[in-house]
Amino acid sequence: MPGAASSAPAAASTIDPVKLLIKYAWVLGVAAVIGAATGAGLHFVLKRVAPVWSSSALFQCSQPSDDPTRPNSHPVSAEEMNRFMLTQVRIMTSEDILRKVAEDPAIQNAAPLWFATYAKDGVIDPTRAVRDLRDDVSARMIGGTNLIELSMKWKDKVDATAVVGAVRQKYMAQVNEASRIFMEGSTSAIRARLADLDREASTLGAQKENLIQTRGLDSIDNRIESKRNEAAETFGRLVEVRQNLRARETMLRQMEAELQNPGGVAYTDDLREEVESLPVILDVRRDLQNLQNSLQALIQAGTSKEHRQYASLEANIRAVEQNLNAKRDEELKKRFGSQLDMARKSIDALKAQEATLDQQNRDANLALVDLSRAQSQLNDMENKLQGVIRARSELNADLQRLLANSQLAGITRVELLQPERIPNQLSFPQLKMMVPGGTALMLMLTAGVIFIRELIDQRVKGPSDVTIIPRARLAGWVPDAAEDPAGQGAVETAFRDRPRGVVAESFRQIRGVVSKRMQPGDHRTLLVMSGMPTAGATTVATNLGLAFAAADKKVLLVDANFRRPSIHRVFGLGETPGLADVLAGQAELSKAVQASSSPNLDVLTAGSKEHRVFERLAGEGVGALLAQCRAMYDLIIIDVAPAVVAGDAMALAHRVDASLLVVRAMADKRGMVARIRNELADTHSDLLGIVVNGVQSASGGYMKRNIQTAHEYHND
Repeated sequence: MPGAASSAPAAASTIDPVKLLIKYAWVLGVAAVIGAATGAGLHFVLKRVAPVWSSSALFQCSQPSDDPTRPNSHPVSAEEMNRFMLTQVRIMTSEDILRKVAEDPAIQNAAPLWFATYAKDGVIDPTRAVRDLRDDVSARMIGGTNLIELSMKWKDKVDATAVVGAVRQKYMAQVNEASRIFMEGSTSAIRARLADLDREASTLGAQKENLIQTRGLDSIDNRIESKRNEAAETFGRLVEVRQNLRARETMLRQMEAELQNPGGVAYTDDLREEVESLPVILDVRRDLQNLQNSLQALIQAGTSKEHRQYASLEANIRAVEQNLNAKRDEELKKRFGSQLDMARKSIDALKAQEATLDQQNRDANLALVDLSRAQSQLNDMENKLQGVIRARSELNADLQRLLANSQLAGITRVELLQPERIPNQLSFPQLKMMVPGGTALMLMLTAGVIFIRELIDQRVKGPSDVTIIPRARLAGWVPDAAEDPAGQGAVETAFRDRPRGVVAESFRQIRGVVSKRMQPGDHRTLLVMSGMPTAGATTVATNLGLAFAAADKKVLLVDANFRRPSIHRVFGLGETPGLADVLAGQAELSKAVQASSSPNLDVLTAGSKEHRVFERLAGEGVGALLAQCRAMYDLIIIDVAPAVVAGDAMALAHRVDASLLVVRAMADKRGMVARIRNELADTHSDLLGIVVNGVQSASGGYMKRNIQTAHEYHND
């Protein structure tokens, strides 16, 4: 939209390529025609004075093989193939090949003109010829294929073809010789390897026979099985003995612990039963039973305990009982001791048996390991012998294939696909290249000149130039009034006279930006200033006054340009009384203010010439006057003389709330704008932004189309 302000910074570049293209389209068109004509003329000149013919031969490279006896059987990676082809390219154009061509006697007849160039008295200068051949002869890989192109560019097509043929012959001769040497080396290596395999097979056979004879390995499989069974049986018996030994050792420890028991040995029930069944114990128990029976008979006979016979029987019973207990303890100790001795002897016997079985088991295992190792050695020898036999058979087959394939054409991996031919058209110059080339070159040169010219131009050409000035922001822009489709007239009152015009719309956009930026600080006084006299500050001030008045704001428009006042002429008002008279005390504000023909808009003109004292604009009277105006109006807009030619603007900037800087497109420079912006930063006023006035569109450009579209939209 025309006049819209940008809140985000624009691109750093001030050059609009589309606009430049439209602006200089005719220049570029002329440059293209001149370039095409120059290219065509240069083509015909070079065709006569410096023609270049190109002749070439084409080679095809086959896939390499990791085994020379199997050509093309194992394709390798593209990287390895490219490396091989690059090596062949280097060989084709190597100094060795080129020197052989230069020194070949046949080249004198095949390429007489080329030979004469480097010959003196019928003898060629090989050093100079090779040096130039390095520049004229080239080889390259054709992308995406396995082809190599060998070519030469020279002024005579027959000689160029002859030299390419000579290079091709020398290269192929070298490749074939290298292949022959390689084949001879390969066959010699294979035969040497066959001899080594024969010796290895003989050695392995002798070692095998010696092992069989020295170790008696005829029935080795049966012996291994027998030893394995023997080792398993011995180990089973050893485990059983060890289990019995551990049980006897446990029992012995328990019995020995009983001997150390302070309360005596706790004999088992089995041992006690065994002792009770002994004859000596049975006899004592029988005597005790008889005595007890006799005592029972006395009791039944009524004999008293005091009777001598009764007392005698009791004494005998006690004696027999003591004897029985003594006999019993004696037999228990004897039997327990006997069991203890038997346990110790049994443990000793089991330990001896364990040692014997353990040794037998070790011997069986060692024998088994020895037999297994011998069997493994025999198997290894047999496998090695079979491997040698197979390797010898394969290598012998490889030798036969190598000998059979040694005469194949593809064994060199490089073969001639297309020989050199005499060319039927020039390589250079070509009209289809010279005309576009001349056109492109002239266009680039012309575009470069245009770019540099635009780059060093420091004028403010449009809104984007303002946004790249440090700490500067855009408040809006006004198109050139001459391009307003609404028609022409007094630009100072365009908002009133042509309200549907694009210029009027641009001031509506600026009004919105100014209102938004003044509102946070409750600003009421606005200074509209410019750098140079032609910027159009008065136009911006008057149209802004009309725009705010149309938005129901009570506006006072003050003409503080004591040097060239013009607002009174814009609105058709009297020049006096005015601001100068009020500041001089010759008139009151209420009588000096004049109503304009537009509602809500009053004007305070500059005043009488004799009272226009510039220094009063920096005095305290201005501050008092503005304070009085704030109480009467919603907005006070002040027009002032340009900052470059007068200091009035900076003086007033210390008294007002906000300021607006107006610059003229294609006239004011960015350096001046930046300097004024920095000076305003040191004043009391808040710089709301910069208005770019009189912005011109390129002829037929996109800005002009946008202006036309905006006008049509407002007038539909």
